Amino acid sequence: REREKDCVHNLRKEKSRNAARSRRGKENFEFFELAKMLPLPGAITSQLDKASVIRLTISYLHMRTFLVD
Repeated sequence: REREKDCVHNLRKEKSRNAARSRRGKENFEFFELAKMLPLPGAITSQLDKASVIRLTISYLHMRTFLVD
């Protein structure tokens, strides 16, 4: 009986890990796509971490808004 519980628990943990891995993969893809849209050389955007991508994107959008108005 205890062994069954362990097996079910391990299956749930594995399913949860796989779901988290999938979410991270999708998230990383979107960050990569967002970084490619920044007006910077690819050599730079390919090295950015997620926080930098967000920070630079926000700055770029603010700058565009300022220049358009």
